[in-house]
Amino acid sequence: MTTCSFYDIVQGMQEIPLSADLTVQAKTFLQKTSFFSGWTDIELDEIMMHCQVNEFEDGSVIFTPEENGSKVYLLLNGSAEVLAPDKKAALAEFVAGELFGEIALLTGKPHDAYAIARKQARVLEFPKGGVPLETLFHDNPRILAHLFQSLLIFTSQRTRAANMLIKENSPVVRELRNQVYSDKLSGLFNRTYLEESFTEFCKGPFALIMMKPDNFKQINDSFGHEAGDTALIFIAGHLKKAFSENTILVRYEGNEFAVLTHLYTDKESARTFAEKIKHELETLDLSHLFNGEKIFLSMSLGIVLFPQHGKIYTDIVTRCSGIPLIGRQRGGSMILFPEDI
Repeated sequence: MTTCSFYDIVQGMQEIPLSADLTVQAKTFLQKTSFFSGWTDIELDEIMMHCQVNEFEDGSVIFTPEENGSKVYLLLNGSAEVLAPDKKAALAEFVAGELFGEIALLTGKPHDAYAIARKQARVLEFPKGGVPLETLFHDNPRILAHLFQSLLIFTSQRTRAANMLIKENSPVVRELRNQVYSDKLSGLFNRTYLEESFTEFCKGPFALIMMKPDNFKQINDSFGHEAGDTALIFIAGHLKKAFSENTILVRYEGNEFAVLTHLYTDKESARTFAEKIKHELETLDLSHLFNGEKIFLSMSLGIVLFPQHGKIYTDIVTRCSGIPLIGRQRGGSMILFPEDI
């Protein structure tokens, strides 16, 4: 492996328009990486919409230490070398078809090394402009969750290949898990966590309670989506304060929340617990969020019990998710079980 001194580093980068042929080539390279292996064509097309291709001259800088880690890089041709901050030691070398820069992208921290083009290198960069992934895919949380999950798997595979075992509670793994399973707006667990942990939950009886504000559309229409997001953050914070002990709290999607508990597993106790949640949320004074105007929530809740109401994900979670909508259609402020529908 070669090394590179300071005077070898030159500036020489040109953005290449994404022609149809170049798009096909880049997408093919993405599909062959372990990072994007298994992604659908539709998902990859979504990724390609947010990519750009740059061509670097031999010796030119791809990224520097202290530069914010806001992108992942895929070499389409040529090669790249990663150098220590003093530019005296070569740390790694990447060739066409390989990805790099993923750790800094995941953590949002600056790079701790130089990346230098070797030969003439054509590099696919994602996301273009370094736009934060949370901003880019705000309206597509499934893609966002898939990206962070791929980062977790890809980083673990690369680390194992380098014979550097990541401990379960290491800062890197904690950060990866937080990115994959945490809802960025509310700080609660996200839908991906609920889906992937379902088998673990099923080791014992539990109640799943899912809820939606009946009047949230009116809040958004009257005060705007930003105010609606502020209300969701407030609701999530209150749920954490009041019900975090011995429960799993999830922002499932949009304005729908879920509470999973192993403590209340029969119909009577689960209903009593749901009534407590409903009362807490419906008596919240939201006036400080809406310019002093008196706003209170109307909540509809669905309850599904495991194993009484089913034993697979669709029987439990998917079924429960639809119940609050039925409650709203029946006038709102309701608690329903599957047999009530």
